[in-house]
Amino acid sequence: MATIAEFTVGGDDFPLGSIFEELPTVTVELDRLVPTNKTILPYFWVWGRDMERVADVIADQPEILSVTIVDELEGGGLFRAVWDEQKEGILTAIAESDVVLTRGEGTGERGKWVFEFRVESLDSLSEFQQYCREHDIDLTLNRLFTLAEMQTGGKYNLTSEQHEALVLAFNEGYYNDPRETNLEELAEMLGITRPSVTSRLHRGYRNLIGSTLIHTKGGD
Repeated sequence: MATIAEFTVGGDDFPLGSIFEELPTVTVELDRLVPTNKTILPYFWVWGRDMERVADVIADQPEILSVTIVDELEGGGLFRAVWDEQKEGILTAIAESDVVLTRGEGTGERGKWVFEFRVESLDSLSEFQQYCREHDIDLTLNRLFTLAEMQTGGKYNLTSEQHEALVLAFNEGYYNDPRETNLEELAEMLGITRPSVTSRLHRGYRNLIGSTLIHTKGGD
């Protein structure tokens, strides 16, 4: 039975976390990982700053061999990095384990990362945790539930933060034409930064659409 596991990882245990020292207001979201024969290619979104500046800071990280801006949207951009696989860490643990990354997010305001994985068996999850322990990766399990429980939970695969942001935006008229509020006002109401609001809405849209318009009984 497919199981979903959510973990918290300390900012120092994920190499991209060090960019928060220079860019404390940004939010970083892993999009997907592409393991190759020689490297790991992570794709990730960064929200909240000039993307050229973000690229320069990321390129200075010792674990990064190169970084490319793939696309830019309002307030953020999609990046692709070439990762040095000799620098063992949680990305290597993910790439070498039978776990599927479904969500990965880090913010300077939290100083930590939240990862969500889908696994086909608890043995795969145990192997992933064992790898992290052996490599001194600080990993904390937040919650564990089946895919069926998630789909019948009434939140359409939304985190509580995404649900809160989407409902608030709707109630405050953010989706009206013309808009009755903006991201700065929503951020103030939620007590978070504007990039964090953008990130929560962006992820929330994707999860909501994936669980409603695109979801089928045979999907996962």
